[in-house]
Amino acid sequence: MIHNQNQIDSNNEPLYSGPVVAASLALLLAFLTLMVSHHISRLSPGLDKLVHSFGYWIPGSQGKGPDGSIGSYTGKETLAIGVWLSSWLAFHLLWRKQDLDLTTWTRVFVISLAAITLGFFHPLSDPLVLFIAGFFGLP
Repeated sequence: MIHNQNQIDSNNEPLYSGPVVAASLALLLAFLTLMVSHHISRLSPGLDKLVHSFGYWIPGSQGKGPDGSIGSYTGKETLAIGVWLSSWLAFHLLWRKQDLDLTTWTRVFVISLAAITLGFFHPLSDPLVLFIAGFFGLP
């Protein structure tokens, strides 16, 4: 996926596509984390509590006010943000001077984004989630 460097910024330094790929891949991984943690939290009350525990630091995660608690979504958000930031940093450091093919990456990104989005659609994802959960002996 190496592509020729043919663009120069205003400081006469080459522009690399690696940081763009790093940022968008980090976004995909965060979205995937959100989907997986959502499905894990639905398997049992214990797993829901485990996922929720990652988000206890967020105000309202355990609220008793008029709006109640926003529940385990705070844990899902925390996990997704953690994956997003850490993977973005890691991939950026690895690819900041790489020139990757954006045409290929755009196809991979769009297909992956569509697949992850479909993973949130329970009639499609539940059979797979239950199969994987059964494989690991989860309820």
